[in-house]
Amino acid sequence: MVTEKRKHSRAEVNWPVVIMTAHGATVAETKNIGASGAFIFCQAHLHPKEKLKVFVMAPNRHSLNISAEVVWSNPHSTEKDTPPCGAGIRFTRVSPGDRQFLRDFIAEHYERKVNRLAEAK
Repeated sequence: MVTEKRKHSRAEVNWPVVIMTAHGATVAETKNIGASGAFIFCQAHLHPKEKLKVFVMAPNRHSLNISAEVVWSNPHSTEKDTPPCGAGIRFTRVSPGDRQFLRDFIAEHYERKVNRLAEAK
């Protein structure tokens, strides 16, 4: 049995992201995001504990400028593997406005999900 370690819920998204590492920039895509972290689909060789600057292109908003740390990385698999190709990142610095945007987005995401389930019944 897998124990969930996350403190905050996440929403499934497909937002473009630019990751700045000590070795340069790489373009990737978020697959899920929450107020304290995200899963990034990428083939970059990111290493656990590596520090990143992440620019998330959320729709209808300026990019989120976030400092983060790599929790895990799996660059040698496909998107369908477990774990999939990419990296799990933990946000280490998020502006109060960007964090509130993420919290509001997650709340709206789950409200829409609950409404869809209720309508399906």
